[in-house]
Amino acid sequence: MESGPQQKDLVRDHFTQTAQVFGDYALASRAAEAERLLHMVGARTGDRGVDLACGSGTLALRFAQHMHWICGVDLTPAILNRAQHLAATEALSNIAFTLGDAEALPFADAALDLAVTSYSLHHMSDPARVIGEMARVLRRGGRVGVLDILVPEDASIAEMNNRIERIRDRSHTRTLPRSEFETYFAHHGLRIQETYVETQLHSFDHWMLVAGSNPGESRYLEVRRLLEESIANDSAWFHPRLVPAGEKNPGPELVFENTAIFIAGEKI
Repeated sequence: MESGPQQKDLVRDHFTQTAQVFGDYALASRAAEAERLLHMVGARTGDRGVDLACGSGTLALRFAQHMHWICGVDLTPAILNRAQHLAATEALSNIAFTLGDAEALPFADAALDLAVTSYSLHHMSDPARVIGEMARVLRRGGRVGVLDILVPEDASIAEMNNRIERIRDRSHTRTLPRSEFETYFAHHGLRIQETYVETQLHSFDHWMLVAGSNPGESRYLEVRRLLEESIANDSAWFHPRLVPAGEKNPGPELVFENTAIFIAGEKI
């Protein structure tokens, strides 16, 4: 895993290259997830909040409709520009976006009521520090919401899962098991109030496309090989399988599942 500054460069490069295709995917497919997290954290009309590593604004744009004010913070200008354009298109006056680092948020201690992030911690070199920053900027009684992919507690399965993720996307650091989320929340004075876990079915080709990889490229071929080899015993916890050829797929289609965890907590 890269050091902090190098990791941030990898993240910035990756999401600059995929700003259009990933932004389109996130906004089109993650609205229901944003709504679930919104209700879990209990966003209120008087709240002021932050969406860390906001990307194209999947959470921030949705949460702004239920809050007094929210700021999206992200490292990557290209994808942040998309979020700003969408906010202007929707005429949202209670939302702001700024270039910034989730490990050093531009807010004073206890300045906010709500801090949320989605699918970001597996890109962070120090996820514990990010959760610590979320806790720092919240007032007592403030709420935190985290949505991310999940791996099982079994270290060998988790390592294989992360190996595949890192080949697909060099900006991936490590997907966390549930126990680590719980440890980081407790260490930073955040009491978990609700969790929800769901599996999500994906097409392999589309999964690679939103990571900027097309059929025939070396990393596409390597990730596909590893996933297919894991079918027999599900050694990477992606639950992959080949779907027979059909109207939309001329050859057998590889599909798999990711597991996502939603966590809502309160600063005590």
